[in-house]
Amino acid sequence: MRRFAWLVLATALGSCAPANLDQPEQWRAVNVTATQVDFGAETVGRLRFRGGLELHSPDTVFGGLSGLEVLEDGRLFAISDNGDWFEGQIQLNEGGALIGLSGVRTAFMRDERGELFPSKEEGDSEGLAQLPDGRFAVSFEQSQTIRLYDMNRDGPFGAATPGPSLAGTERLPDNAGLEALAATAEGELVVGAEGGEEGATPIWVVPLNASAPVPPRSGFPLREGFSLTSLDRLPDGGFVALQRFYAPVIGARARISIFPAASLNARVEILPDVQELATISPPLAVDNMEGVAAVRMADGATRLYIVSDDNFNRRQRTLLLAFDIIENTEQR
Repeated sequence: MRRFAWLVLATALGSCAPANLDQPEQWRAVNVTATQVDFGAETVGRLRFRGGLELHSPDTVFGGLSGLEVLEDGRLFAISDNGDWFEGQIQLNEGGALIGLSGVRTAFMRDERGELFPSKEEGDSEGLAQLPDGRFAVSFEQSQTIRLYDMNRDGPFGAATPGPSLAGTERLPDNAGLEALAATAEGELVVGAEGGEEGATPIWVVPLNASAPVPPRSGFPLREGFSLTSLDRLPDGGFVALQRFYAPVIGARARISIFPAASLNARVEILPDVQELATISPPLAVDNMEGVAAVRMADGATRLYIVSDDNFNRRQRTLLLAFDIIENTEQR
């Protein structure tokens, strides 16, 4: 609706529109306050807590974060399920713990014509992955499509390039579509559906230049009511998967797992060698966790950032949590 409001206002004011309007032709700064989070434990499973933030903003555009990427220089990119880009700079203390997020700005996402998405249904962006060539791939849950964006060339203002098509998406449950997205080192896309009540949810491995819809290669195992919300490639070439659970009485849960790249080549019904790192449950700090990003730290640790989608609901929170994977050698 705010897109429609902007278009009406811009038409009425014409060239007299002030520079601070939410114009689609430029990034716009967003005032975001980061409050330190008491996670409730130093470790959970094979994860060591390395700082957390609860993010607040009086700006109604901020929220609904569903996809996440963190670059080696600490730049954070996120997308919302309203079809918005967000960018910010992660702040670490001298020990490498997460202490802040600065310089947050936003811009509208665009379709293949370079136009704004006219509705939430068409702009429901969920998965985000950076390709080896620097472009970003975005999956859209309700239309079950993938689009490619060249942020280095166009910033957030260029038209999208259509991504490859997937076979079998018509069988996905309503509002449980293409939620998870990652890229292999060779530039193929790993796409995961959120899943429903079944014991597994489809996983596709898709070349960018695929000329025909690509069928699922395997299934990601699900249990205990969890669903798949995010994927990212690990620095060692494997993958990390984020799952979430929510029930009104029980509340939110999050599960983080890893699997080697070789698992994607198994071509079996259920993806093999998925290892759970941790399940995060209350009273630990957790919400509707929907995005995960992995990065190699200067000390060699594998850092995972996970972010929650607050659904623009005051009863929920936008959490950004940092964890380092505890290697098996550290547990001996």
